[in-house]
Amino acid sequence: MTKAKLTIKSIALCLGERIGEDISPREIRVRGNWLFYMNPYYDKEEQTFKKCIDCYWAPDARYNSGVLSMEAWDGVKLVDSPFIPKNDEVVSKTLKTLDKEYKEHLEEGAERDSLSYSAYDDLNVLRKQAGEEAFRYD
Repeated sequence: MTKAKLTIKSIALCLGERIGEDISPREIRVRGNWLFYMNPYYDKEEQTFKKCIDCYWAPDARYNSGVLSMEAWDGVKLVDSPFIPKNDEVVSKTLKTLDKEYKEHLEEGAERDSLSYSAYDDLNVLRKQAGEEAFRYD
């Protein structure tokens, strides 16, 4: 089965099914390895000081690839997200930070031999993007 790229509408539907929410395509953005979800339960005031944008690991955002997880990895403030127009430089820094912290988390799990096979695959995606050798597991 060929993995086809999803439309933003399909991604919203898939994420909504996974987290049990009715998500509008306007509430998500996909950049780099990450899907950003603006949770509508935060009001405008909270969005200025809380990490209210949920960040989901989603490289390539492809259907049936396991990339649309049910749990956010982290959150970022609205000003650090792709929901702010013409914010590419800030978003680039956010993406690098998310990738770095997620990779470190996975490497710690690999050292303890406590990762699932899909987590090893995630680690290898990040290692490949960094030009590093793949992590081998048995």
